[in-house]
Amino acid sequence: MRCAPHSRPSLAPLPLGSLGAWGLRCRRLALVPAAVWLGVAVSLAPREALAAPEDGAPVEAPPAVRRSGFLLGLSGGLALASAGGYRNDVAEIGLPEFEADTGLAVSSGGTLWIGGSLADWLNIAVGFQGGGFAGNGLDASGGTLHMRVEAFPLFYRGGAWQDLGLSFTAGTGGLTVERDGETVAEGEGTSAVGVGAFFETFRFWQLSSGPDISYTHQFSRSLTAHQLILGWRLAFYGGP
Repeated sequence: MRCAPHSRPSLAPLPLGSLGAWGLRCRRLALVPAAVWLGVAVSLAPREALAAPEDGAPVEAPPAVRRSGFLLGLSGGLALASAGGYRNDVAEIGLPEFEADTGLAVSSGGTLWIGGSLADWLNIAVGFQGGGFAGNGLDASGGTLHMRVEAFPLFYRGGAWQDLGLSFTAGTGGLTVERDGETVAEGEGTSAVGVGAFFETFRFWQLSSGPDISYTHQFSRSLTAHQLILGWRLAFYGGP
């Protein structure tokens, strides 16, 4: 039996023996798109990376030139932030009389992360971001625990482009808004996503540093917060 996309299905019962063969053929056909994409990826790879030595020895990965191995980083700076919401009470959520809003506030914020550099153009880490701010007579404080991915998409261009990076974070955290020590809005187990850009323009020993800008959005059913940080980052790389 053929597994053709335009063939009409037969209403006759299939012999049990043919079901296994028919399923095997369909599974083989399902692998075709994956094989096609693999072929495209191989065709786009640099020729020098694909060329195997004449003696048949395995091809070694090119040595790192900017970053590799263990990664420890931190960043901090001036923050523009706001938070608004309700106490975590279903009887109050959504009612204007129970809403609290800090408005736009100026403060400071920072991030710490630890992980590894998988390639010159890719870092993976686990990080923590925290801080506090005040506005409209309210005090807000909290933090997030997140996964962090940093990429250097223009690394292949060489030069200063090898130090221009983009970051993406996703995780969870909590934030509390208080008035005179009393909680007026809170978010427990909030979701948090963030994006950023940085430039590791200065290098000394295993350290790289430079300007950094990041934005984080924290949200839950009872609270929403925004934070934009303009600052500086410092990263330690295990190699090269």
